[in-house]
Amino acid sequence: MAVQGMREPLLYMGLAVSALLPAAYVYVARSNPQGAWRRLRMLMLSAVTAMMLLTGGVGDFDKITLSLAFPALAGAYMVLNYHFGRRTVDNLLYGIHGKVHRVSILSSPIPTAFTVAITGRVYATTGLYQRLAPEEAAAIVAHEVGHLEALRPVPSTVFVVVVAVAASALATGVASLLQQGPVGVALAAAVLLAAGVSWVQFSWAWEHLADIYALEAAGAWSISALYRITGAGPEKPRLARAYLDTLRCLRPRGGRGVAFLVNPHPRPGYRLYLLEKLAWRTGSWG
Repeated sequence: MAVQGMREPLLYMGLAVSALLPAAYVYVARSNPQGAWRRLRMLMLSAVTAMMLLTGGVGDFDKITLSLAFPALAGAYMVLNYHFGRRTVDNLLYGIHGKVHRVSILSSPIPTAFTVAITGRVYATTGLYQRLAPEEAAAIVAHEVGHLEALRPVPSTVFVVVVAVAASALATGVASLLQQGPVGVALAAAVLLAAGVSWVQFSWAWEHLADIYALEAAGAWSISALYRITGAGPEKPRLARAYLDTLRCLRPRGGRGVAFLVNPHPRPGYRLYLLEKLAWRTGSWG
């Protein structure tokens, strides 16, 4: 049964690619650590390809919706800058891989750091520096910088714009499917699930790439910091668990070790597993 506005070949390819992504993640995480950066980039590209195929299969680039996307992004940019600017109490400069990066320090007892891709800025809290050794805090900062570096050569702001436009088109197409009877509703649910899985796997690969960047910049301090922040131990990724964790990341609240964030994180144990393999291979324990 044909559904209006659907381009079947693109849709089915997108569904197939997204279904294979968690298995590809397990393969990448468990394979020889040499070349991990390249494999993780390929996983990110595969996830983006799945999302673009899904968007091409059902997406509707409605002119009104698209015209609202750019003002909304500009507004979000200004609001985030203003919000975090008010809470910033200091700025630190870090030299990482020959580049100088500015980190804004926020007044908060919660030990954390994060990157705001739309602004291209890195933030850390006072609580992070109170809990961790200076070298460990620097490793966390390097991890956040790694998020931006992993997107190169695409600027982070351009990346956010592309994702927002694609998400807008996909949402418009899904809304159209929901009005086309039971078959349309079923397809809409499948598309949303596949898009969610693709985004989770993109984010997991992105997180590992940031970890590798931090390992190269800070050595074993990056592993020490991850141990202390998460309290986890290394955990070898397994196929069934990877699929289950992917689905858990789609819930409003994640289970133990599975955080629901703008970019969902893999289990800390998965991250430590890959980092320790890389550290032994590259001699980064020193």
